[in-house]
Amino acid sequence: MLFDPRLNRRPFSALEALRGIQSEFERMLGEPGPGRSTPMAFALYTRDDALLLRTPLPGVEPADIALEIDGNAVTLSGQFQDEPEAKTAQAKHLERPRGKFTRTLHLPFEVDAARVQAKLERGVLEVEIPRLVKNPPVKIQVLTAAKRN
Repeated sequence: MLFDPRLNRRPFSALEALRGIQSEFERMLGEPGPGRSTPMAFALYTRDDALLLRTPLPGVEPADIALEIDGNAVTLSGQFQDEPEAKTAQAKHLERPRGKFTRTLHLPFEVDAARVQAKLERGVLEVEIPRLVKNPPVKIQVLTAAKRN
């Protein structure tokens, strides 16, 4: 039932309230304030020996990206630069990320930090994160007593 006079005289007031809540969440999540950072979307792909992380970073230069490895934690941080128009015009609608960003992933394995590779191409950061192999399997040849010298 769309309208129940016992609940409210305005039939769509509940929807308006929900839209207000949704707008507030979008404002809180979409605009970084003091102590908050821009949310980051990413994709993870697994391989036998590594993990591949991809995240869109439009307009970010490689010099503005920091990638840190600590055991099994991978931290990506940086900053989206403001649009050049932001200095000369007032924005009316922004969907592009802005401000500082940081994301830490705790992986289920230790990372071989010496072999991590990252590249930024066409606004997409791709990071290959190899697993640390502490003691790789070694094949031992078993000799007979007659072959010893």
